[in-house]
Amino acid sequence: MYKIEYGIEINDEGRPYIDLPMDYEQRPEDRFFVLEITRYMLQDLLRRRIGDLDPETVEAMDVSERLLGQLGDEVSRILYGQMRAIGDLKFDLNTGGHHVIVETIEERDNLPNTNIIFNGEIYDRREGLVVIVKYANEDDIAPTDVKYKLVDGITNENWIEI
Repeated sequence: MYKIEYGIEINDEGRPYIDLPMDYEQRPEDRFFVLEITRYMLQDLLRRRIGDLDPETVEAMDVSERLLGQLGDEVSRILYGQMRAIGDLKFDLNTGGHHVIVETIEERDNLPNTNIIFNGEIYDRREGLVVIVKYANEDDIAPTDVKYKLVDGITNENWIEI
């Protein structure tokens, strides 16, 4: 899960503003978040208050929302490509000893065939995918970290404990 830490400060004119830490590293994911949340807020405002707004304001907000949608679509394509490339690279290099961590066997069995998102990476079910299950048995009260690997297929019958 991504997290943006910020503060709210007051400028010389008495206006609050967002203050990011000096060591803040700008990430595409953060920019995507800002675009998407701004678009959502415009859509929500238009839905709830369209009767209170003059036609020019409605038109300007509609144009802005569509522009933000186009920008968001472009950034989402870039992010998807990056997440897919990182997942493919880590899969091919077999780094870290696993690709995905889940809490239960049911969660492992419910992983989709494509677009498994874990730690900002995207994986597909394919032979060699390694998943750590934290609670491998329903009686577990503490994580057990059991590793499973897809071997000779990609269905749930193909998971083997390693």
